[in-house]
Amino acid sequence: MRADPVGAVLRADDPLARRDRLTLSDLAGRWFRFPAGTDPLWQAYWNGGERREGPVVRGVQECVQAVLWNGTVGMTPLGHEMPEELAVVPVADMAPSRVLAVWQEGDRNPLIRSLVGIATAAYRA
Repeated sequence: MRADPVGAVLRADDPLARRDRLTLSDLAGRWFRFPAGTDPLWQAYWNGGERREGPVVRGVQECVQAVLWNGTVGMTPLGHEMPEELAVVPVADMAPSRVLAVWQEGDRNPLIRSLVGIATAAYRA
């Protein structure tokens, strides 16, 4: 439905927060981890394609706190609102975050088709 560029979430007073763009290598050693059982494809994407070390975060609020308290780096699609203590800097070498609608092949449920149509229209607006 759409593809959004991604940025690194940093403390606003972090020296990297003053840059126009970052690369994944700029963020080395500053990552957090997802909890055991998190979908491997999800982890691979949001960790820039590599296994990472660092504090475990289970949700957006824990990610924000890890950035503020531990100096780790979070990732977010560009355009999301952040508290003033945080900054978002585009990451040049990370693929866009894609929003997709999927359903079981051959399912002719009209509610699914309706939901997909509404979601597609909303995301493309």
